[in-house]
Amino acid sequence: MKKLASLILAFLTAFSLSISSFALTKNSVIPTSTLNKILTEYREALKSGENHVSLSGYGLSGKDAEIELYDFLYRANSELGSISYGKYSDCYLETVIETSSGAITGVKLDYWDRYSTPDGKCDMELVKKDQKTVSERFSTAKSIVRRNMSDAEKALVLYEYIILQANYPLSEGTDSDGEDIYPDDVYTTVGLLCDGTAVCAAYAKLYAILLNEAGIPAITVDCDSINHEWVMAEIDGEWYHFDPTWDDYLFTEGYTSLWDLNDDSWDKGAADRSFFLKSDDEFIESGHPDWDVSYSVNPNNITEPPESGPSGKYDDKFFSVNNEDLYCCTLMNYINGSWYFADLKTMSIVNATYDGELSYIEMPTDYIPKYTFGYGNYLYVCTNSSVLRYDTMSDKFEKIMKVPEDDRKTDSFSEMSIVNDEMSLTTARYTFDENDEYKDASFSTEVYPMSDVEKMSPIIDDMDGDGEDVTAVKDAAEAVSPSGKLTRPGQISDKPALSEEELAMIENAESTGKRMMAFVYLGIAAIFIIIATVAIILAVKYTKKK
Repeated sequence: MKKLASLILAFLTAFSLSISSFALTKNSVIPTSTLNKILTEYREALKSGENHVSLSGYGLSGKDAEIELYDFLYRANSELGSISYGKYSDCYLETVIETSSGAITGVKLDYWDRYSTPDGKCDMELVKKDQKTVSERFSTAKSIVRRNMSDAEKALVLYEYIILQANYPLSEGTDSDGEDIYPDDVYTTVGLLCDGTAVCAAYAKLYAILLNEAGIPAITVDCDSINHEWVMAEIDGEWYHFDPTWDDYLFTEGYTSLWDLNDDSWDKGAADRSFFLKSDDEFIESGHPDWDVSYSVNPNNITEPPESGPSGKYDDKFFSVNNEDLYCCTLMNYINGSWYFADLKTMSIVNATYDGELSYIEMPTDYIPKYTFGYGNYLYVCTNSSVLRYDTMSDKFEKIMKVPEDDRKTDSFSEMSIVNDEMSLTTARYTFDENDEYKDASFSTEVYPMSDVEKMSPIIDDMDGDGEDVTAVKDAAEAVSPSGKLTRPGQISDKPALSEEELAMIENAESTGKRMMAFVYLGIAAIFIIIATVAIILAVKYTKKK
């Protein structure tokens, strides 16, 4: 028994040593001692950000040795030259084996452009900064998942997070095959989490990783014919498709999701769920002709894409684009067990639960919701003229900021987003010539730390529509009828526009009414003065008689 235990211990020790030193199989053409020496030099070069390791003194040559060395250092990069998160990592350099007349002379360390100095070395301070950012934001993403959420809700909250964080980058040109060219880091989760820019591969990779971390089996899949990558995940025991890239609104025709003019092709406050929790048939119909398991995320080494569950299974849920009762093209926000978002059918805020309970929170008078973002216990709503803060605990609105009012005559509008503890408020103003042709546009963006936003005092304004200035606080009404069926506030946008003549008539009527009321008040005041005077005279006479 002791002998057996000793043999097992020896085996485990040998295995451990081989892993720690990246040693290869016994058929290695390069001696393990040589590989370990090279690894030591390689490690020191990485620590100091050097871009070259000389191997001329090792006497290595031949194609087999070159392939073996590359494979050895490639695996070393996953530990030494990478930015890690969870069980995954992105290597920030590529190793290039240098040869001369068949002899291996050295290794070139080719770093990402974002970390390279003019002399080709690596700025390790930038690497450390990104490592810290990735670690913090990866932890934040994991923390938004709650234990009491259903699988679909976990998938949704991470979906919204990915869409909020990422923007698709602009191409740097095209290659000889006509394919768009992008920098290396937009294919990685580092680029997504640090810069907010990513292509579909990074969208899919980070989303699949976060789903697995949340206990939901997920893999990445790709389609060569459309050069695209997305995710399949197991929800409630059945597999479905998710494409966060195609659900992240990209507007190239100059309009936002709310039909505001916009030179910025990204509408950061907007999101769709047309490609969320969909079956095989639904994905084929939506432009995903075929797919295969990709190499990015596949923790259980699945070789064939799983068959999906049935179509339409989640059509009645509040997040489904097939739910005919709701229309939402902005982000959905999970706050204290409920989902909050703007419903553009009723121009109200909806409070929804996964079980199907809905309540409609009526907006204060004349405020039209555009973008919604949850932060702490609050829902921040960018409207047609202001930014409102809605307290989900007390059911109250507060106006905290004014923005240029939407006006098709001046074509001004504002977009809001809250990303990584900062609120960004972008205002656009367009001008046109005498022929109503587009002339130019100006954009301005203000960024506010959320620690400051949370301390903003309410603006004194008439939010009740009663003509009196009040502290900008309004009780929100849950519009539910006694029968239990939902009733909805009317759409503000459906109010007919008034002509100039009608406006003039109203103005004249108002002014006439004000004049009449002034005469009435003067008459009443005169009566009070007469009564007071008579009372004084009588009192004096009565006193004299006494």
